[in-house]
Amino acid sequence: MRVGDVLDGRYELVERLGQGGFGVVWRAFDTRMQRQVAVKVIGHHGADQQKAALRFVREACAAGNLSHPHIVTVHDLGEAELAGREVTYLVMELLVGRTLTALLRAGLPDPEQSLRWGRQICSALAAAHDAGMVHRDIKPDNIMVTDTGTLKVLDFGIAQLDVGAGGLTTTGTVIGSPAYMAPERWTGGRVDGRADLYAFGCVLVELCTGVRPFSGDSTPVLMYQHLNEPPPALDPAQFGLPAGVAGLVTELLAKDPADRPADARTVERRLAALAGWRAAEEPAAPAAPAAATPTVPARPLPPPPAAPPAVPEAPPVPSAVPSPLPSSPLSLSPLPPAPVGPPVGPPVGGPPPVLSPLTTPPVTAPPAANEAVRAALRERRDAAFRAPTAGESAIQLQAVAQEAVAALGSTDRDTLNAWCDFTWYLSRAGDLDGAIRLLTTLVEDMRLALGPADPDTLSARYHLTWCIGESGETVSAVRRLSQLLPDLHATWGGHDARVLKARHDLAVYTANRGDLPGAVHQLHVLLPDLARALGEQHPTTVQAWHDLAAFQQRAAQPARRARTVRRPRIGPAEALVLVRRLLAWDFASDQEADTCVGALERGTGIKGIGDWILSAPDHVTAEDLVEELYGP
Repeated sequence: MRVGDVLDGRYELVERLGQGGFGVVWRAFDTRMQRQVAVKVIGHHGADQQKAALRFVREACAAGNLSHPHIVTVHDLGEAELAGREVTYLVMELLVGRTLTALLRAGLPDPEQSLRWGRQICSALAAAHDAGMVHRDIKPDNIMVTDTGTLKVLDFGIAQLDVGAGGLTTTGTVIGSPAYMAPERWTGGRVDGRADLYAFGCVLVELCTGVRPFSGDSTPVLMYQHLNEPPPALDPAQFGLPAGVAGLVTELLAKDPADRPADARTVERRLAALAGWRAAEEPAAPAAPAAATPTVPARPLPPPPAAPPAVPEAPPVPSAVPSPLPSSPLSLSPLPPAPVGPPVGPPVGGPPPVLSPLTTPPVTAPPAANEAVRAALRERRDAAFRAPTAGESAIQLQAVAQEAVAALGSTDRDTLNAWCDFTWYLSRAGDLDGAIRLLTTLVEDMRLALGPADPDTLSARYHLTWCIGESGETVSAVRRLSQLLPDLHATWGGHDARVLKARHDLAVYTANRGDLPGAVHQLHVLLPDLARALGEQHPTTVQAWHDLAAFQQRAAQPARRARTVRRPRIGPAEALVLVRRLLAWDFASDQEADTCVGALERGTGIKGIGDWILSAPDHVTAEDLVEELYGP
């Protein structure tokens, strides 16, 4: 997409405003109605993009039926062909202003302003809830005050019609912003408008005090706080607020939805009742203006209230996972099970084994940690391993890991391995993306707590690499596994079954990326070691022989006649510089970004390469992308 492109013969793209989770937002000109509009555009690329497009259409159908002064107006929805590909687009009113996040960064609003904005947010939520819609992502970033002083609730992109389901996507991942998510969102419970009221309670605290009620610096810490910790007590006198605000906030942030206010309209009325508190207390003070203004009186942020007790970190956690276990066409006899931990030795097509048992004492357990607590947690982990499906095991292990954080600390070995077990079964249940996200954080936590060469750290790195390979990112998997193998070899020795399994995986990934001669060479070197360590008839050795024969046969087949492809005009080094700039979005203007994308398209001869690069997962590096384009 470029400046000047016209969607459906009507909407001319003028300026790229930003990129969200699955769509690019443009300022555009509606040539039929002769007005400026905002257009959110999503292209159709693969299954993930198709799911995003479905959510996109659902957003339009839901938000388009809402007409409210404090909800962004949806004008149109359509599909069109742009630059040779199909896109779905949503046309909305163009808002010029600042989000509450930006306004709070500039300074704390006056108390009257904060409560006035709170009433307007509740008014918008009441209209949405009356239509059977739950927003599910109320936060300062999704609330804007326009330059004309009008507050608007934005982004119903993850709103769903309220049919009593939990806040899960089809992959079992919670969607929303962790700092504002209600407890029932974390546990997969029934979600209704009261979840939005909880999020609004968090926003109201931030509007009135300048700080969030829960200040954890990682997703697991925030999850623990939302589920277990009471919010810090709000002292209305400290912030110049009416006394009734403290009680309202306590009700909004109740852990049990039944203890919260009945609906958004009730909260709106209670905030309205508080509006005249200053006039009653200070008769000489002038009345507050009736309308919001875009200028926020800034005052120094007061010291934040006392933070709740620190809760240790652990990787981010979806609230539930699907239960189906993906089948694998290949089988491999299991290795002997570890004394503690999930069963070791999955199929070749399944996750890598857990590389070490929990035989080392925990590293940073609080002095009060009781061995009886550890024993009880380990017993529950063992029971989770025996659950009938991988999804059920994952759900149970998530609860065990959460309890371990509270009881033992986040850097305790047992806690870290509980999270490892959770990601193991999460990947076996089919949620590779969720497992990759969790493991990326977990690996770094384990490096710091246990050391980079610790067996459990290596286990987590291996599992992360396997998940990346199974997700189809074989270039990244080959790079990571090549870096990991020397560490595995140094820790366990060259003839350890786990090291041999990793070498086999590397050969498979090498073949999958198209380097059949390289894969054949690796298997030729590996097979004698397999035979010596495991025996000629061991399933791993047999499978390696089968793979070698298959790769040799594929390599011997005459190459298909490739269609003529224009030779790249730029080399890998120059392309790497451009790709790095694009991934970092290192541009002073959209025109500069378009120039970079254009240089890549002309230099590589690939149309749409910019969209392909920007859609790459976070774990795929610029070097991986260039290698995929040019080869090793």
